[in-house]
Amino acid sequence: MVTARPVRIVVDSSASLPDDVVRDLDVTVVPIAVQIGQETYDDGVTLSREQFYSALAGGMQPQTSQPSPGTFFAVYQKLLSQDRQTPIISIHLTGKHSGTVQSAKLASEMFEGADIEVVDSGYTSAALGLVTMVAAKASQLGLSKREILEAIDEARQRIVVYVCVPTLEYLRRSGRVSFAQAALADILAIKPILTMRNGFLEVAEKVRTYRRALERCIQLVEEQVGRTKVQVAIVHSNVPEAAEEFRRQVEGRLSVVSTMVSDIGSALATHGGPGMLGLACLSVNPS
Repeated sequence: MVTARPVRIVVDSSASLPDDVVRDLDVTVVPIAVQIGQETYDDGVTLSREQFYSALAGGMQPQTSQPSPGTFFAVYQKLLSQDRQTPIISIHLTGKHSGTVQSAKLASEMFEGADIEVVDSGYTSAALGLVTMVAAKASQLGLSKREILEAIDEARQRIVVYVCVPTLEYLRRSGRVSFAQAALADILAIKPILTMRNGFLEVAEKVRTYRRALERCIQLVEEQVGRTKVQVAIVHSNVPEAAEEFRRQVEGRLSVVSTMVSDIGSALATHGGPGMLGLACLSVNPS
């Protein structure tokens, strides 16, 4: 079924989508709010990656919060300004860790009769980015809103994601782990590998040394996808050279059909700090 009106795709900035992908797929990005000291910024709009990492290096602990309903209202209003019947699918990071989905829903309810669907992806960062790309490409192919929602749901089942954290210091700063846990991990050189399960960010494994953590990250994906063809998204927190080396390792081990490399974004970097590397894979549907 082909819809007469193209479905517009909206996502929040935690999706870590590069600017060229956003432009080519005609995705509307709503910025996460980042507070540094007494100032509040829009992620990727009024706050650059350089400013963000400079604040972290200076000992400041940024705080992130979901976009306000008013921010979403302005985005939806602009998309509906030319045609009130334009269908919108608004895809966001897991509601288990953020109120972004709730803000989007509150805004959507202000447009009586509008066709706005808010989706909790259950993911963030690279995994959310891959799901968003599926939706945007389906829209460009002319699929209906129902068909795109089905594609999103189906893609979510084919995502594998792991993130390696080089130090627990920033998780300690943000209150995610205790001082004692962070100190012990540093003494023992323990590096956690994080994953997403049922919308929650959890520790999948703990490995000695960061190099072994990266190797284990690829192994975990191999164990789950085998030789199935995959679309890959690699994210990093201010370590582009390390990300390129990681990309080469991943492409040498998995059956990769496409690779996207980007910064991990402030939503995760706030908690994990610089040096993180993440790997998200979407198994290619053979049909």
